[in-house]
Order: sequence, then C-alpha cells, then structure tokens
Amino acid sequence: MTVTAEELEAEGWPIDEQTAHWENGNRGLQQHKFTSASHLCFHLTQKTLREWWPLRHVHDFCLKLCAIYVTVDFAFGRDLALWLWSKWYQPGIPCRFGNFFAKFVVCHYPDSPKRVPDILKAHRRICAQVLLRQLTLTPNDDQPLPKKIDDRVDSLHENHENYRMEDTFHAVFIVIDENLPYEEFLYRVRNDTDALGRISVLLVRTSESHDLKTGPVDFSSVESVSEEVDGNADVRRIALGDAVDFILALHRRNTANDG
Repeated sequence: MTVTAEELEAEGWPIDEQTAHWENGNRGLQQHKFTSASHLCFHLTQKTLREWWPLRHVHDFCLKLCAIYVTVDFAFGRDLALWLWSKWYQPGIPCRFGNFFAKFVVCHYPDSPKRVPDILKAHRRICAQVLLRQLTLTPNDDQPLPKKIDDRVDSLHENHENYRMEDTFHAVFIVIDENLPYEEFLYRVRNDTDALGRISVLLVRTSESHDLKTGPVDFSSVESVSEEVDGNADVRRIALGDAVDFILALHRRNTANDG
C-alpha cells in the first residue's frame, strides 16, 4: 500500500524525507524509519521515574496501546518492533504522532523495578505524569524541539492536543522477563517470522480500567493459552503473540463505537 504526499499532508505530517520513505512503497524502509525514529526506549530507573520529563517523552507514551517492560538484556528490540508493526498495522490506520502498538520501557538497570508489584507502581506513576501533563503545560514545555533530536522547528506545544494516552495503556501491560540465548534465538528469529510471538511473557491487568468502555479487563478469553502466576489472577504467563492479540482485540472492542 502506497501512501501519497497529499494524504500525509492531510494527516498533519511534515513533507520532508519521511515522504520519500512512504511514497516509494517499500514497506521495509517504512518500517525502518518508523521504528528507528518514533519508538525509542524509555530507560526506567528510580531517577527517571522521579523526574519531570521533557514534553517529547510525555508525548512518546501517548497513542500507544500498552507498555512493554523489559527486565532482562534483550538483543532483539528492532526485530520485536518490526514484528509488532506487522501485527498492529492495518490499511487505513493513520500513522502519525508516533502512534504504535507499544512503548518499550527498559528495566534492566540495578535500581529498575523488576517484580510485577514494583512495575505496577511505576506504571501508575508514569500514567499519572502523562495525564497531568496533558492537562497542564508549563512555560518550559512550550519550547522548540532541539535540532539534534528532530529536524522539526515547530513547538511541541503546537500539536500537544493531538497526544492522548490510550485507554488500554492504563489497563494492561506486558513484561518481557526471560533471557533468550542470543546465538540460538538469533537463528530462530532470522528463519522463523513468528519466533518472537512464541516467547514467554507476563500479561498484567492493572485494575485501572475505569476508562474502558468495555468494562474491566477479563482474562477468560486467554485462560486456555495462559496460566496464572503465583496465585495472582491479574498476572498471566502467556506467549507474546497471544498477549498482543488480546490487547489488539481489547482496543478494537473499546473503540468500536468511536466516530
């Protein structure tokens, strides 16, 4: 599917080198540009959790269906982003303002949260800051984006109203917590397009589902392909592909009646 410059411009994209990647119809280049520029990891430590973030970090948590917390050294980030793109993207989805399936949060530093209860506390704090910043901008927020980060010279403030946190982001997240043997898994990833979909992860519901139009998150649809962890009904051990399918379905149901 080729997207024209006119369609991009109508959706608010700047017409620059990005256009060339879309107009040439080469999906590989589209994916590379998309994953390399729009979805940089957030490195979560006690320091960064307490900080008042630059507005660009706040925006990067918006328009994502969930967070994926990575508590181990994970050498397949780009492969994972491309695989998630193939699961998430459908013709007609407007690719703008950094929207994507997930925001990656790296938690493998000594003081990063690694246990689910600690990640849950951090997740709630992240959501709280993003929601607060959506409501209130400080004078420092209304500054041009540094040239070294992006070629745009317009103010971050200008497009602020287009950034919002998805309802599903509050309600559920994924944790990648198992080390993968690098050489063995590298071969599998390069030769099996769904190898990443079979890795074991944690799917966690947060109880923060009041914004979901579909009501509280219900895990009954994945009971046959997952197992409860340590007697906690809010945490399921599950294959990544099944977790992604669950969140995509949840998002589609939640937005089914949106205009």
